[in-house]
Amino acid sequence: MTWLKRFKRFPYFFQWLYVKVTASIAFLPMVITMGFIFVVLFLLYLESVGLTSKVDQKFPSFLLLKSWDIAQSILTVLIGALISLMVFSFSMVMVLLNNASSNFSPRILPNLISNKFHQIVLGTYLGTITFSIILTINLTPNQPKFPLPSFSVLIAILLGLICLLLFVFFIHSISESVQVGKILVDLNNSTLDKLEKNDKLNDDNFPVSANEGYTYFADRSGYINKIKIQELTKICEKENLLIKVLVSESWFILNDEALFICNKKVDERIEQKILSQFVMSKNETTKDDPNIGFKQITEIAVKAMSPGINDPGTALSAINILTILFSTKMGKMEGSGINRVDESDNKLPTILWLNIISFDRLLYFVLSPLRQYSRHDLMVMLNLLKMLQSLFTHKHCHAKHRNTILREVDIILEDAKEHITNATDLSTIQSYINLNFYKKVRV
Repeated sequence: MTWLKRFKRFPYFFQWLYVKVTASIAFLPMVITMGFIFVVLFLLYLESVGLTSKVDQKFPSFLLLKSWDIAQSILTVLIGALISLMVFSFSMVMVLLNNASSNFSPRILPNLISNKFHQIVLGTYLGTITFSIILTINLTPNQPKFPLPSFSVLIAILLGLICLLLFVFFIHSISESVQVGKILVDLNNSTLDKLEKNDKLNDDNFPVSANEGYTYFADRSGYINKIKIQELTKICEKENLLIKVLVSESWFILNDEALFICNKKVDERIEQKILSQFVMSKNETTKDDPNIGFKQITEIAVKAMSPGINDPGTALSAINILTILFSTKMGKMEGSGINRVDESDNKLPTILWLNIISFDRLLYFVLSPLRQYSRHDLMVMLNLLKMLQSLFTHKHCHAKHRNTILREVDIILEDAKEHITNATDLSTIQSYINLNFYKKVRV
């Protein structure tokens, strides 16, 4: 690689570093710890100008320690106890992640790691330990004209008690987080929130055909973690461009693969500026793509139906959650144009188009692995049909959706005929389909 290419890719390093750092379980604890360090240094400064003596005049005297030895002993015990507590808490987090990866899906680990409450608890532990260590170092009874920092020691004791209370809530949160029901509900809520962004889309078609436009290619490989829509829109407005993105968030794209189409040819500077708005990494850590939620719930259901786990109940719960998400997906626009508004909230012409996975493709991608792993299970197959029936009768279901659903029903029936050997079970599936789909189509 030439030095020029390395220089051009240098800004991408900061994008990668930002994603790597903010996704780390240690990021928020380190920020909290730095805050505690500044607080204890500020308190020590105030102690040097007589903070404890002023507090002693307004608060009961029994709250403040009078002995250097007792203060040192309390802080020493507090540091040792909190270190043990923190090690135990980190061990529980590791057990949680290991169980979730083994029983559900490795793809849900970023969601568990990014749990802000767990990070705040661990950060409070680490910050209190650091606070107490710095305070212990400065407990110097032989230092002239420096009084015992009783108020700061009292703060350290209160922080230790807060850590004990947080540990109780931490145990409850950990035990709840590992439950598959809680994981599915969290995935459902986060995916519904991400689907709301589709309300900003419109059905305008890209006015330039692929033959007329200019195709530009990716300058690196990786997952599309994020597309900076606002920045891309500003570039389009400034340069008078029309851009259609050919890939979706969470997709893996190779170097020199088609990335976007533009209505006119742009120079290398503008091209590099546009390419920099696509945040890529080697890990699938997309936060804004709702399709990731569908994928993770499907993986949980498929893992539950594997021979090693054999948990049809989890698969049934996952299918129920998917029913909610697909019904919401049907009610959203499947256009790809970004609505722009001016200062008076008036809609402006579309200049940026995204790649949005349609209901048709998404339903097929979700049901394909589910059918592969559950086509021998009568209850799961019936629940899949129940999901399709609910979508078939949904108020947002139109003719195109119905054709897609009926296609999936025919595929399920074909799989059932091949893999369900019991005549009664097969008859049950056939009767359900005839009653809830075929007769309604004839009517």
